[in-house]
Amino acid sequence: MSNNSIIWWTFLFTISCIICYQDITRRTISNRMCLIVLIICIFLVIKNGNYSSLYYSVIIFLGGFILFIKKVIAAGDVKLISSFFIAINQNYQLLTFTIILLAGGVISIVLLIHKIINKENTTMTVPYGVPICIGCLFGIAASL
Repeated sequence: MSNNSIIWWTFLFTISCIICYQDITRRTISNRMCLIVLIICIFLVIKNGNYSSLYYSVIIFLGGFILFIKKVIAAGDVKLISSFFIAINQNYQLLTFTIILLAGGVISIVLLIHKIINKENTTMTVPYGVPICIGCLFGIAASL
């Protein structure tokens, strides 16, 4: 990983922390943040010459759009994961998905335990921007 790549990855990390905070507190992922992630990831793709991941990012976006229409996943999550996946080498995409799913499962279990302990009858949603950021930052670090 070159010094320049570390700087861009650190910038992505900072943006990801902001996204996680907003997703936890407001349950939204802003379009502006997704656009910033997209621009940085496109820059990393151009810098590294990893254009094969663009195809998979479009597939993820289209599949996520279908899941959004069926109300399985939120639109912000789809835009965020599609933006990140542009910069993830195809060799690390399955690993990245696995990390996202495992982190999302851990967060879901923690929220369920919290709900059971506090005997809450409210509907809880999982802030899936958090596991997306965690998994994708690992995938991008591996791809650099």
